[in-house]
Amino acid sequence: MKKKIIIAGPCALESREQMLITIEEAKRTAVDYVRLSLWKPRTKPGFEGIGEEGIPLLVEAAKRGVHPGVEPLIPEHAKRVADAVLNATDDGKLLLWIGARNQNHMIQREMAKVAAQSSRITLMAKNQIWHNEKHWEGIIDHIMEAGIDKSQVWLCHRGFAPTPSQTNLYGYRNIPDYEMTMKIRKQSGLPMLFDPSHTGGNVENVIRITKEANQYDFDGYIVEVHPHPKQAVTDAEQQLTWTEFRTLLKDIKER
Repeated sequence: MKKKIIIAGPCALESREQMLITIEEAKRTAVDYVRLSLWKPRTKPGFEGIGEEGIPLLVEAAKRGVHPGVEPLIPEHAKRVADAVLNATDDGKLLLWIGARNQNHMIQREMAKVAAQSSRITLMAKNQIWHNEKHWEGIIDHIMEAGIDKSQVWLCHRGFAPTPSQTNLYGYRNIPDYEMTMKIRKQSGLPMLFDPSHTGGNVENVIRITKEANQYDFDGYIVEVHPHPKQAVTDAEQQLTWTEFRTLLKDIKER
């Protein structure tokens, strides 16, 4: 059985203390990339992340032996993070991802150009918020048009925004479309990860929907995990503790 790609860490990087705890827990759990995002897209005004002030923390994380994962909002963010993190070590890796709300095709291409500059960077693209297969295919086309090597690109399904006409028995934050996702995975030939945090929306649903998604051929998972979820400044309700995450990981590996 092929090893699943595992990305885990808090919704957003909040402090050095939080980062240090996260790094140690991630090392204990054999996580491939540690989620340490510096910027947060907002539906309404609120905490937008610690921004560029957090780049030295990413450098420290890389020097401590983990591979950071970040969602840059613009290509300039991606470039600054890449330059700092890759220069911190000789063999460290970096994950950048394009979030569901970042639907400017020019930004998608420019992000891919940044990632293409080093084989140590992987670029992951999430599907857009609305349910549309052609649009998701278009995201992939724009990224690949930038000249990035296929081996550097992953996809991620984070569900689609629910509509009033849809049945949403468990109150998922976003509704997955597994059939469409597996179709795009096959057509693109790219690894497809699943995001149970943004589909589930709360801890109970994250656990439930991960088990649901395990019935399909996902190549990995990106999960929000916080040292103290109740104290999280964003998405507190959907972040697992590291103990909860390790229990969930056993179920993933068993399949």
